[in-house]
Amino acid sequence: MDRKLLKEKQIQLIFQLEQEKNRFIRKRLIEELEFFEALGDREKGLLTAEQKLLILTPNEYREYKKTKSDVEISKLIGVSRSSLAEWKRKNGLNRKKQRPVQQEMIDVLAFRLDKWRTYIEKI
Repeated sequence: MDRKLLKEKQIQLIFQLEQEKNRFIRKRLIEELEFFEALGDREKGLLTAEQKLLILTPNEYREYKKTKSDVEISKLIGVSRSSLAEWKRKNGLNRKKQRPVQQEMIDVLAFRLDKWRTYIEKI
């Protein structure tokens, strides 16, 4: 993506962030802003480990995983093994303790409707 477009998108996201009251939507806007910031830093060659993982997609990871171990993948993208493990957990790629998207949706609904999570799960 061209740097001018990246900058415009970042400005647009910042404007939306300033206007938004809902904390869940604000959180998503912040994540999107961080992603575009990472893309810009990649163009400059200034990526941090955290930004490298922001740019890595689950599909890219799956492609790497076909031929490489997690240790090799972490070395390839330039992050620590523990950072990659945390990224896998957050993206539902860890075989242990996957948090389904449905559970997050239930939490959001419970918050928005000011109801107990168990009540929402029954619906």
